[in-house]
Amino acid sequence: MSDYNKCAVCSAPASKRCTKCKSVWYCGREHQVSDWKAHKARCKVIAADIAQAESHEIHKREFDRIRVKYGLDKDDKATEIAELLANTGANEGVSAPEFARKFGMSVEEAVIFLEWIKVGIKFKEETLDNAKKSGLAG
Repeated sequence: MSDYNKCAVCSAPASKRCTKCKSVWYCGREHQVSDWKAHKARCKVIAADIAQAESHEIHKREFDRIRVKYGLDKDDKATEIAELLANTGANEGVSAPEFARKFGMSVEEAVIFLEWIKVGIKFKEETLDNAKKSGLAG
């Protein structure tokens, strides 16, 4: 048992942990039950964060599979995608059926690909906004 596996209630060595968030350890059921009221709100937040991270990981793997399967990682395709996205009106977006036809994939694969692109754009925008707020970007 590592130093981290200590009961959240009494600090004794712990072998049981919260099955929902997996971040808090207990020496037994009695302490887990007694701590539930205090742990409950934090547990929900942690479990939601874990679920979102796992969802992103799965989505990213699928995006990478599609990118490689259709050669979208090649310079010419990447340029074509960038131009397609840049030349589409901000309010319109690229439709999944249009993207699927253009790159020879299923609409479902196009949806997955385009949704991950949106995640990347959102991250970039948030990062730039934070950099501007902190004075790191012009």
